[in-house]
Amino acid sequence: MTGTPDPRDRARRGLILGLASLAATGRSVAAGADGPSGDLPGGGAGGEASALRLAQWPHGGASPDFSLVDQDGHPRTLADYRGRVVVVFFGFVHCPDVCPAALFRLALAMRQLGAQRAAVQVLFVTLDPQRDTVATLGPYVRAFDGQFAGLTGTAGQVDAAASRFFVQYARVGRGDRYSVDHSTLLYVIDRTGRLRAIGRSDGPTEDLVHDLRILAAETPAAP
Repeated sequence: MTGTPDPRDRARRGLILGLASLAATGRSVAAGADGPSGDLPGGGAGGEASALRLAQWPHGGASPDFSLVDQDGHPRTLADYRGRVVVVFFGFVHCPDVCPAALFRLALAMRQLGAQRAAVQVLFVTLDPQRDTVATLGPYVRAFDGQFAGLTGTAGQVDAAASRFFVQYARVGRGDRYSVDHSTLLYVIDRTGRLRAIGRSDGPTEDLVHDLRILAAETPAAP
């Protein structure tokens, strides 16, 4: 890609890295790009938004999107999941450890949500579209939880989605036995389609469940 880098992209990338650092230490963002956490919907001193335990995305920060295909072959964008809380995780089916551990944790969180699980959608976005086809993704994600969805696409579509979420990844090795090194954050998007929080894939499950309960209980604003 050529051309002058967009300063906003550099700012957002820096913000992602900062939030990743905060997530690694279990802290939340106290102030966003447009003001303190009190400016978040439902926020303010003691407000629900400010009570989130994961690192919070600033209220004025743009939310990423994607254009991919689900495990049933249907084209999907983030708008298709509007009305539900969405947790996005990037990985690949042949991942030997981090990805299955993250999906197991997400499945555990879903079980702990009880009736609120109906308001939450977990999306597993592959970083290995060459091997992770529509036929491969469905059985893999549903082995963890029947409500999970897998997303794939062309190499260009996957790369675009990863870039929008500032996911870092690289293919390692040669031949058919290659692996994919990648960043391992969870992205939590509220019922209006706005990115609200970022957390570690290996963070405390209780913190994730706590935040999903808050966001699932929020009433989306009328369009």
